[in-house]
Amino acid sequence: MNNPPWLVVGQGAIGSLMAVRLAALDVPVQIKLRAGRETTGELKIRSGAERFRFATVENLTAPSWIFAAVKAYQVAPLIHELRSSAAFQASTLIVSYNGMLADEASLLRDSDLHWITTHGAYREADAVIHAGHGQSWLGPQQAEHRAPADMVEQLERALPPLSWINHIAPRRWQKLAVNCLINPFTVIHECRNGDILRHIRADVWQQVADEIAALATQRGVELSPQNLVQQAEQVVKATANNRSSMLQDYLQQRPTEIDYLNGFIASASAEAGLSAPANQQLWQQVLDVTGGRDPR
Repeated sequence: MNNPPWLVVGQGAIGSLMAVRLAALDVPVQIKLRAGRETTGELKIRSGAERFRFATVENLTAPSWIFAAVKAYQVAPLIHELRSSAAFQASTLIVSYNGMLADEASLLRDSDLHWITTHGAYREADAVIHAGHGQSWLGPQQAEHRAPADMVEQLERALPPLSWINHIAPRRWQKLAVNCLINPFTVIHECRNGDILRHIRADVWQQVADEIAALATQRGVELSPQNLVQQAEQVVKATANNRSSMLQDYLQQRPTEIDYLNGFIASASAEAGLSAPANQQLWQQVLDVTGGRDPR
């Protein structure tokens, strides 16, 4: 039995990188464009000296392995759109986004997969540039589910190394924490990652981490606040010259994902009867700076 084709959602940097890496394996790859977007039916993406051609589609028409590296506010509309296709039931969905959604339990199927990566990439005209080599992790929304072995093997070959994790929630919380500890400060101070250490008070940074760890514990995930701060500091130093994704969104006048980072921590903490004033303040500060752009 032949494997289903890959359907890569959108033309973002990580999705484009995965598309060209999969295409280099000579497996079928299509790219899903936004509904209603004009297209010639073909998209060209350059990677190094190679140029790849992809068929483009607006709708899911056949069971597929779906790879969606999207903004957090795009997840719900995408899934509602995919659900309208009868082919979705037999498809495998991989999602990768910053932050967490309040309605993940009802929005995502137990078998849907989360992909987390430290690889870096950016788009430049018709090219995708692999800017930083890293590693990736893949795991299900609910731990008892497994992924198709051939699919995992293709992902591993396309963008190694890849680790399968049955319980991916702790890894997601760690990523959430690091983003909460870095991204808002880059927007508030309009600076590159390495410069935030000149602006951050250590006690405020620690309080942000304490509040995240408290909520994680309430959700059944144990995190060390001290380790979260250390991880964030390591990332800041390793990516000192980089602009965070949130700063890039702000500078390009796009909506940010603050509602799904510090905003998620503040809102979910309030619902759980916990206090998260440091995250609440960062959430509000970023909204003030950006004008609270509506992602819709």
